[in-house]
Amino acid sequence: MAVESELVFLTGATGFLGYLTLIQLLQAGHHVRAAVRSQSKIAKIKSAPSFKALASKGSSVEWVVVPDMTAPGAYDEVVKGVTSIIHIASPIPTFGAEPIPEAKLDEYFVQQPRQATLGLLEAAQKAGTVKRIVKTSSIVAIVPFEYYLGQGADYTRDFDANTRIPVAKGPFPFGEFQAYSAGKAGALNAAEEWIESHQPSFDLVTIFPGWIFGRDELVTDVETLRTGSTNAVLLGLILGNQTDQPGNSSVVYGEDAARMHVMALNSSKVNGGESFIAATEFQWNETPEILKRSFPKEVAEGKLSDNGQQPTLIIKHPSEKSEEVFGFKFTPFKNIVESVAQQYLDLLSKA
Repeated sequence: MAVESELVFLTGATGFLGYLTLIQLLQAGHHVRAAVRSQSKIAKIKSAPSFKALASKGSSVEWVVVPDMTAPGAYDEVVKGVTSIIHIASPIPTFGAEPIPEAKLDEYFVQQPRQATLGLLEAAQKAGTVKRIVKTSSIVAIVPFEYYLGQGADYTRDFDANTRIPVAKGPFPFGEFQAYSAGKAGALNAAEEWIESHQPSFDLVTIFPGWIFGRDELVTDVETLRTGSTNAVLLGLILGNQTDQPGNSSVVYGEDAARMHVMALNSSKVNGGESFIAATEFQWNETPEILKRSFPKEVAEGKLSDNGQQPTLIIKHPSEKSEEVFGFKFTPFKNIVESVAQQYLDLLSKA
């Protein structure tokens, strides 16, 4: 259990990974102060089954509204008295929802995450009580973008948690994913440079997830599952989408990624200044066979498809260190596919 007096500040609680992390923080006994952009976001969480179950047992969250996380001093008041911070909030590609205009890609994906990260670091330093910040990055922050285009120089090399790359400058002709990749590298590099130059009393632990898939409790209808989160990418394949465009080969179950963030708060288990890969290697085209074996009836009825096609681009992200430090094996891709497919079927039955 967590120490009674310790308070964890969480950003991004209304997102897929953020909500999973919130639930695991509460299950571990932490006191949580969660930032949201508006009051309306809170109701969505309070209505979710896992949160309601924990609330009925006495778990509580202190909610704070931060409308603009890039505004100067946005976090100054809300991190006062906080012992630890988990910083997850960051723009993600729209995945089928209304796209970000090309002219705004740099501001949305590159500038905003950097400003928010630096603002949070500065607020933590002013607070004087913070001992550790756990920050969500992404494997795209440590891989040059040309690798995702099949134009990398060496696909035999490892991109491990200590790899760092220069921040790519716009414009971004390949759209949101390219800008997102640049933004993740930018926020990572800026945070580590800030730590190096300011030598604060707190330390930083960075988590690099691959594709994050799994049941999303905050999604309550089929259409929302199809758009707006990374699950939409896997669901497309589950429903028979075919593409010749390769996808990278690293995936993590949402619950596993959240678990790492919560466990990383423990300084006796995880050293400060460390970085960790949160991913296991997989093949996209394993999906149809998994569906045929796990959901034969639903495939035969046409609710799920075994005709999906998606090539895999192998980019190596060794995760043995993560499994050793955190003490668990990453969930296999089979279970991840089953989780997303089952949620789709559950929502379909209620439609």
